[in-house]
Amino acid sequence: CPIIEATLWPEKNPEVAELLKHVVGFDSVDDEGGAEEPCSCTRPSEWRDSKNPAYCWQLYFLWSNLEVINRLRRARGLNTFALRPHAGETGDVMHLAATYMLCPSINHGINLDRQVSLQYLYYLDQVGLSISPLSNNFLFRKIASNPFPKFFKRGLNVTISTDDPLLFHLSDDALLEEYSVARASFDLSMTDISEIARNSILQSGFEDSLKKEWLGENYKKGLTHCDENLTHVPLIRAKYRAEHLALEKMMISLIAAGKGKYMLGEMMTQFSDARNAHRDILKRNAMEVPHML
Repeated sequence: CPIIEATLWPEKNPEVAELLKHVVGFDSVDDEGGAEEPCSCTRPSEWRDSKNPAYCWQLYFLWSNLEVINRLRRARGLNTFALRPHAGETGDVMHLAATYMLCPSINHGINLDRQVSLQYLYYLDQVGLSISPLSNNFLFRKIASNPFPKFFKRGLNVTISTDDPLLFHLSDDALLEEYSVARASFDLSMTDISEIARNSILQSGFEDSLKKEWLGENYKKGLTHCDENLTHVPLIRAKYRAEHLALEKMMISLIAAGKGKYMLGEMMTQFSDARNAHRDILKRNAMEVPHML
């Protein structure tokens, strides 16, 4: 493997070794829409079938090999690589189950709107979704039915990207084109655009020094520690995202600890008390307003 050879003996492979310093991740693309064989336990060295293996199978062995390479490179103080494959653009939604377990972020993922439980897992673990509405529009989903705005409002870790810019874009700046179309199509505010751009930097493989320059010195501590003067994402928006995610994870932990029924009972009581208090306030003050009598 050239990557392993360049990692072990960079002096023998100087050009590859230098190239790898500038690689942050590997994509994987498959014809997800085509029929495929059931996922197999066959090792790659033993694969003899004339048909391609299932995409989930391919992803697993890509991940396992990258994991070996990353451990080797980490031990030598070198940069590592992420697996960021195409998944969930079309085809079997279970491809997204594989990428949930294997990848920190993926390209597309629009089929998550057809599998709500997986969508919830992607939200809880903030697995990145890099979505290209213009590419989707030409291939699988018209912009009017693209789930991007729904994912964004629900707090999934989404951003906007390009895909095959020579095929689907008309301008010299394909990414700006994607942002412009998304803003107009999904009625996004400038705060929304700033948050999506911030997500892009967080998902990216840029060096830590650059992320600190663009997001703030303490960005690793969480969204509320990103510098709002740099990101243009107001602190109140960052707090809203962070608090809702924290509360959701807290609820999951309580359910897992066997306190689900008690917790839901308490919440129902609190909601009922709040409703009654709201109603009583309205009744007491309504008598003081002449036109309501």
